[in-house]
Amino acid sequence: MTTKKEHKQPYDMITSTQDTHSGTPLANVVGHESQKKELLLVFDWFKNLDYWKSRKVSTPRGVLLYGAPGNGKSLLMREAIKYTGLPAFIFKGDSDNICGGLEETFKKAKEIGHSIIVIDELDLLIDKDPKVTRTLQENLDGVDSSDDVLVLAATNDIWAIPDPLTRNGRLEKILKIPYPTGEEAVDLLKKHFEEFGISLPKDIDTDALSLTLANIPCAGVKTIACDVVLRNGFDNITTEMIIDSIYRITNHVQDENNNKKIYSIAVHEAGHCVMANQYPQFFKITRLDINQDGGKLATKQVVEDYWPYDKTIADIKISLAGLLAQKVICGMGSSGCESDIQSARESAWDIINECGYSSCADAVPVIKGYARSREESDAKRNRNIKKADKIIRKCEKETIKFLKKNKQLVIKIADALFEKKFLSSNEVLSIINS
Repeated sequence: MTTKKEHKQPYDMITSTQDTHSGTPLANVVGHESQKKELLLVFDWFKNLDYWKSRKVSTPRGVLLYGAPGNGKSLLMREAIKYTGLPAFIFKGDSDNICGGLEETFKKAKEIGHSIIVIDELDLLIDKDPKVTRTLQENLDGVDSSDDVLVLAATNDIWAIPDPLTRNGRLEKILKIPYPTGEEAVDLLKKHFEEFGISLPKDIDTDALSLTLANIPCAGVKTIACDVVLRNGFDNITTEMIIDSIYRITNHVQDENNNKKIYSIAVHEAGHCVMANQYPQFFKITRLDINQDGGKLATKQVVEDYWPYDKTIADIKISLAGLLAQKVICGMGSSGCESDIQSARESAWDIINECGYSSCADAVPVIKGYARSREESDAKRNRNIKKADKIIRKCEKETIKFLKKNKQLVIKIADALFEKKFLSSNEVLSIINS
């Protein structure tokens, strides 16, 4: 005899009374003042939705918080829900049928009306099931208006969120949650100490402390506070004890950050590599190298007859692929990509000069080896610069789409490169063909 499998709700429902007696709204979230202000505005608009509807004014249907892990996105969402006092559906995303769970969550929220749906780590849900994007689009648009439901989502990787989800009428309000400033980190450390029933030493130099705590995530600051009391107890805390814990934790963070930097370089070179592999008629990959300062993709040009336009488009996409791979996979670019961008711009200008788009030979940037053939008006130069920029934008859009489609391959090559620091042509092809 079989028993019917118990249906598990795909969400947790929270109904809270609006927190109006704690003074400043979202006071438990230290720092991020401009982000809190924007979020409170959205919630105030949503709470007064009938008024705005009567005036034919559309309010945001969705908010997307993004930023590095450990900087308070989840805390900010929890505190924001308390502030509104509205019913909230926390989507759990732990079922095999994620899309079905989302459908059920939206259906329940719309039945109750004037409620909030919270979706944390949206990038992971999309990675598990690409159909999540379509499900969210349909429920945010809907045959019936979903104006009475507000979606509050968060992601560690903004580049993993497809563009259709962030257009107007969907997750249109996008807020970056950055690392705390040094001053905010000091305030956060004070807050954690107060929770432990202790205070910062009277002789501590808070200005110097803020410099020491710079670039440490919110979660790292709490780890420092816990380390202090775990090692020294709650009484007679000294400046030396705090500094000792800061350096112990920050050294670990710095080591971790250095590894993140090297891995980001590996992703950059893997992006170049995977894109170059798409053009075997032009290039043969010979080697990939990285170190803590940078990396290099070595290729050998294949000598064959080709139309210059095709080869130049390939050059542009390969140049852009490193930076864009970092953005797609790591959620950030690199300050060391200027030469790649310059190379892409020069290639785009080659198209204008060599492929019949224009006779103009004067532009920014100037390409070595080209001489100005004749005088051109400023207006014509500007028109051709715009043409070159249009080519780059088109190539950038296509390259991002390609990298998202081949994200796992880029990661496989980056992982191998990070571990070995160099890959031969055969090793690269082995990974690509596996």
